[in-house]
Amino acid sequence: MPSILLTNGRIYRSAWDETPADSVVVGDGKVIWIGAADAAPDADETIDLQGATVIPGLTDAHIHLFAIAHARLQVPVTPRDASTVDAALTLLAKRSSEIPPGKWVFGAGLDENGLAEHRLPTRAEIDAVIPAHPVLIRRFCGHVAVVNSMALKLFGIDDGVADPSGGAFGRDAEGALDGSATESAAELIFRSAPPMDHADLVAALQAVIADSTAMGLVAAVEAAVGFTIGFDGEAAIWNALRAAGTVPMRLGFMNQLDPVEASSRGLTPAPDADWQSISLKYFADGIVGARTAAVSEGYADTASRGFFMRDEAELQRVIGEAHAAGWQVAVHCCGDRAIDCVIEAYETAQAAHPRDDMRHRIEHYFVPPQGGLARMKALKALVVTQPSFLTRMRRSISGAFGARADRCYPARSVIDADVTYVASSDAPTGSWSPSATPSAAPPTAGRRSGRARPSACARLSTVTRWAAPSP
Repeated sequence: MPSILLTNGRIYRSAWDETPADSVVVGDGKVIWIGAADAAPDADETIDLQGATVIPGLTDAHIHLFAIAHARLQVPVTPRDASTVDAALTLLAKRSSEIPPGKWVFGAGLDENGLAEHRLPTRAEIDAVIPAHPVLIRRFCGHVAVVNSMALKLFGIDDGVADPSGGAFGRDAEGALDGSATESAAELIFRSAPPMDHADLVAALQAVIADSTAMGLVAAVEAAVGFTIGFDGEAAIWNALRAAGTVPMRLGFMNQLDPVEASSRGLTPAPDADWQSISLKYFADGIVGARTAAVSEGYADTASRGFFMRDEAELQRVIGEAHAAGWQVAVHCCGDRAIDCVIEAYETAQAAHPRDDMRHRIEHYFVPPQGGLARMKALKALVVTQPSFLTRMRRSISGAFGARADRCYPARSVIDADVTYVASSDAPTGSWSPSATPSAAPPTAGRRSGRARPSACARLSTVTRWAAPSP
């Protein structure tokens, strides 16, 4: 890789750098030199920054790059694209008019918080405008599916279906299916849908990674390999991307597998030269937006306390097995009941098999349990949150918790408790771009958001080896 001199700028070495340099030389994916322009070594190329600021490359510790790519191959129905239920359905109906009857219509990015009605479209509403095509819409979080009657028929699901463990099918006042499904019920639908073209997914993922580097990201952790279409399908796409050549980003992976499943696929906690399987990922509970997060106090607007995605004892057992096998463990926990259960699992696992390098994570930590941070500190565990949730989901959070909302999603208290605090995006659920403003709408699922401007950082973030970003 040729060396490049960037000069006439403000070059920050870190967030705490009070005396930025004006020049830097990079080459072979590394910073070679930094300092004053008159002392700069020779370089193959020079870029005049014209006073622009250069900062260290950013790491996103929890992002779903695959989900962003998958959404690009579907009809975007984000709040940016549609502000009402009718507007969202119009976009989907337009797509149905462009394809033969019976072909699937897929929509992505739906967020009822951004719709005037503050609700999801119903099965009947979709049927009314798209009667001759099966329709599957993925809520922007990935935890909720919405389908029409033709899709339900193809899935073999009718009003007599029972809710699976860790999920539920939505119903109207008469008990008929309304077309929505949450958590494991949504997962059943997503896994049963026709797969998208392999080559299209590879190309979309390559484009998403390129866009990410243009935003200044040089490292990322794929937050759940298996969450969007299943582990083996997603792993095949990542392996194809790996085989295609150098990826301009350092990548770590959370594999949504039990230890036995990981072992059967030849995965171990130790990385090879190119691939870093940094952790095994589990979902303890659901989400606040769907009122499926496992909380100890009932929701303010729903007669529910959420639920666990798998039996609590079974969850604790599998976490213990992963810990004993040497894995770093990351667990999606939103409600305080779920967080307390997972902290207990970490404590039990560490007591049985002490490890200095544990660094287990709790993703989200939305509703903190009493005394939880002191226990997290003792474990040297990490709290990984997504600050943009507070603006993107403010209406939903307020509705869920009322006056209790100000206790949600701690950051300063985590830092004050001397617990390792990690901010991340969880895109596409949270803001993908690090420079997005709080009021910004989410990036459009089917195209680039327009926020990221390809720049020098996209050229300078090339890394010849995939490795685990920290944390």
